[in-house]
Amino acid sequence: MENKVTIVNPKGQKIVADLITVFRVETTNQDYAVYTFNQKDQNNKIKDYVSRVRIENGEFFFDTIEDENEWEMVKGIISRLKEGEI
Repeated sequence: MENKVTIVNPKGQKIVADLITVFRVETTNQDYAVYTFNQKDQNNKIKDYVSRVRIENGEFFFDTIEDENEWEMVKGIISRLKEGEI
């Protein structure tokens, strides 16, 4: 992957991740980023992560998706993206 993003975790550590895609949900006017640290799960598949993107003073921040309805909506969009429906 070509696109890299540096993420600061809750401990203040900077971690470089591969940015898979960014998409906007027009109905909520919100952007989301899908990224990976290339870690494998118990099924030997690469784990993907998703965060809400927030821009403040020209800087990008990744926020955790805590609302269950928002998370279900985002998972549905990602599923459709993976299947090439969008």
